[in-house]
Amino acid sequence: MKICILTDTHFGARGDSQIFLDYFMKFFDDVFFSYIKDNNINTIIHAGDFMDRRKFVNFNILNQVRERFVEKLQDEGVEMHCILGNHDVYYRNTNRVNSVSELFGNAPNIRIYEEPVVKTFGSLDIAFLPWVNKENYDKSIEFIKTAEAPFLIGHLELDGYEVMRGVKSDSGMDPKLFSRYEKVLSGHFHCRQEKGNIHYMGSAYQITFSDLNETKGFHVLDTDTREVKFIPNPYQMFHAVTYNDKDGPVDVDKYQCQYLENAYVKLFVEHKEHSYSFERFMDKLYDCGVEKITIVEELVDISDDEEMVDLAQDTVTLINNEIEGLEEVKDKEKMKRIIRELYMESLSL
Repeated sequence: MKICILTDTHFGARGDSQIFLDYFMKFFDDVFFSYIKDNNINTIIHAGDFMDRRKFVNFNILNQVRERFVEKLQDEGVEMHCILGNHDVYYRNTNRVNSVSELFGNAPNIRIYEEPVVKTFGSLDIAFLPWVNKENYDKSIEFIKTAEAPFLIGHLELDGYEVMRGVKSDSGMDPKLFSRYEKVLSGHFHCRQEKGNIHYMGSAYQITFSDLNETKGFHVLDTDTREVKFIPNPYQMFHAVTYNDKDGPVDVDKYQCQYLENAYVKLFVEHKEHSYSFERFMDKLYDCGVEKITIVEELVDISDDEEMVDLAQDTVTLINNEIEGLEEVKDKEKMKRIIRELYMESLSL
């Protein structure tokens, strides 16, 4: 039996942006639904953060998610098993009020898991672990230690894994708690990463500029062989473009940028000597339908992974260092966690 695994779809992201929703749906229409149809897959597992907003929903976005995703699953005869992520729950200390149950609880093809449970798919038992909070913490720890299943799928915040590329989480549960499992598949952190038996699957598509150089997609689990296969998403929302007129004005008429339609672009200005040429280059980008351009005039080698890591670390590291120096803050780790969560939420605005 083969199962598709999705996570962190964040429908309604970027302030309920229609452009982002269309980009998400292009992936589902052209890649995801085509794959499950071609491979006769009728079961998917969602590892949390189905919707983006914790406290309210945009009805236009909701209508499109229902028609373009939920009902399409139903039309294709596909059943979705969905555990809860932190963006799905209204309160931070309980899973009992959550958007997935409120919005799609009556959908005949959706199974929602608010509590830990072991489910059997084909020949494989899988432990489902929804978002761990204050109310269910003890029960969740006991479940992690005793669940009779070789695989666990959760929405986990684990110490030592990358929140985004180059920025590690310094809080959360100890990964050693999960050492008894053959494989742990998790949502929550959006960049794909694997250490030992723990695999963060990452979001299916780009949502913020921190995803610029990330390969996105979804996974397919074969319950007989226990192989987990990655299926890449070929579509990008974020692009890096360079401008350099050191050797004379740029010939914008020959510049092909149709692929940047509705995209978000970071324009790295390596050398700007001819103002008129630069303005024509900008006009060319907008004529090609670029949604937003962020200009970076300081030279940065975007192919240098170490440099990108340094840039990504700046904000979070500086904040953490400031917190360490505040004597009046008693629980520094809790403060760091709260500030990091707020910072990550701000990236999606």
